[in-house]
Amino acid sequence: MALEGTLRDFSLADIFQLIGLQRKTGVLTLRSAEDVVSISFLEGRVVGADSLNKRLEDRLGQVLLKTGAVTQDDLEKALKVQMETLERLGHILMRHEVISREGLRHAIEQQILQIIYRVFRWQDGDYHFSQETSIDYDHELVTPLGAESILMEGARMLDEWPIIEKRIPHRGIVFVPAPAAQTVEVAADEDLAELDDFEFDFDEAPAPPPAGGRVKVSALEREILDLLDGRSSVDDVIKKSPASEFETCKALYTLLSRSLIREASRDELTKARSQVEAPAALAPSQASRIPWFAVALVPLLVFSQFVAPRNPYNPLLGPGPKIVPRIQTAFSWARMWGTWQILQARATLTGTYPDSLPELAREGYVRGTALHDPWGTPYRYVLRERSVLMAGSSPSGAPDPNLLLSMHMSAEQDDASGSRGAVLVEP
Repeated sequence: MALEGTLRDFSLADIFQLIGLQRKTGVLTLRSAEDVVSISFLEGRVVGADSLNKRLEDRLGQVLLKTGAVTQDDLEKALKVQMETLERLGHILMRHEVISREGLRHAIEQQILQIIYRVFRWQDGDYHFSQETSIDYDHELVTPLGAESILMEGARMLDEWPIIEKRIPHRGIVFVPAPAAQTVEVAADEDLAELDDFEFDFDEAPAPPPAGGRVKVSALEREILDLLDGRSSVDDVIKKSPASEFETCKALYTLLSRSLIREASRDELTKARSQVEAPAALAPSQASRIPWFAVALVPLLVFSQFVAPRNPYNPLLGPGPKIVPRIQTAFSWARMWGTWQILQARATLTGTYPDSLPELAREGYVRGTALHDPWGTPYRYVLRERSVLMAGSSPSGAPDPNLLLSMHMSAEQDDASGSRGAVLVEP
């Protein structure tokens, strides 16, 4: 049979085992109702994974933030540089010495594993393996991962997830520390083995904490406990946690089973919500004390916008944002969008993307003026292995984040560009 079908007939573990044992090179594409995931293999080892609808925690920047490798300020600066240069985020951070090569390699590995382990939980979906002669990946930053180790961890997660979900049935639950949580302390290294041997068992009631002394917890469980502020749901805790989705939920399960946390009551949730909403409620009360004569000044204020040339808030004559540049920006977007559609049509007809935008003009698809914005700046165009980007500039010539078009190419689109690989079949 061809190496394609549904996950109901052939599990992901079986697919990984087959590719690993036969040391195949190619791209495994998995599709479900909620996402499309592609996993790259080199001689049976995983060298990459990508998701069409990447979750927040799957993005490299968020992985780096969760692990504490970068700060929010460092990430925002790097993203600004990326918008200008279209360079990969990891290389920007490494070039500016924000993160070491080893730290970046570890973060990329975590990102790959997070995507793969989530696919292990899919109950249904289609798969297709496209065999290739070679796979292009970042040799400096990606260490090939053995399919066997991924299978072992994936099998463990599959066994434990149903047990965890019985106690944590949905992500909207809010947990709060129980009184016994005041006695916790982080266990020493020699005590961690005992904590790791914690058994999942629902036949018995949750074990009560000891009457006296300190309660030993792992460092991760201590961090998760500190994130329970009475307002954060399980989903919020996962986003803030330095660990993966599975490890965070497992830590919550362990704390819950040891009676160190409990589900927040309705009264506690209402009180916590009122404390957050109280500052916002001050604004209407402040507005109710506005003098009555201020209402009569509103028409005069509006009129001043159009008659005072030196008014910095004048939308027509002042030094603030002008209407004409805004119209030009909208026109630039429309021109970009038209060129983008022609670019996709050309790829569909010929099976390839051009190396540069001027090729579209030389081949007669567009006029040369369509490749420049209203201010005469050429649109930027980047063609990568599995993505195409097109970006525009603001009136000042700086990159405009609102003028950006990109598309990720699936394995089938790669086939259309002339690199179609053989499909594995049995004779």
